[in-house]
Amino acid sequence: MATSRANRELTTDDKTEVVKYLQDRMSLGKLPRGSIKAAAAALNLNRKTVSGIWKDFLTQGSSPSKKAGRVGRKLRYTPEHVTQLVQELPQEERSTMRDIATATGLTMGTICRNLKSGTLERRSSRLKPNTMLALTPGFGLKDTGIPTFRRKPRLRELAF
Repeated sequence: MATSRANRELTTDDKTEVVKYLQDRMSLGKLPRGSIKAAAAALNLNRKTVSGIWKDFLTQGSSPSKKAGRVGRKLRYTPEHVTQLVQELPQEERSTMRDIATATGLTMGTICRNLKSGTLERRSSRLKPNTMLALTPGFGLKDTGIPTFRRKPRLRELAF
């Protein structure tokens, strides 16, 4: 192992090297007295570091990084908060991402990230041609011969 490290944390390979060093010195399922101190001197590490790696290995079976999933910039807005803000908007103000961003006070980047992660879903509101009526003679054509377009009725527009 190198005498100086660039990073503060040990890599997985370094931890594996410590564990192998100590496993080679085990006898009858136990470490002999002074083996952690000898490993620390041989690998140029602190005794507490070697002891911690060995304890993690004994309890967990491996020594993964404890930083996984806990590093990086913390989210300013939780996904639940973003969905709540968007749902509070009236339907007319939700037409584009830019409209949502200005109405909620969120940035375009936040809206885009939440759309990409699946927190927000894209909904198409464009009119769709009713092809069955357009294909049958006499239906779906205005006096000008242009096919008419219908949209599917929304649930709130249907009468029960």
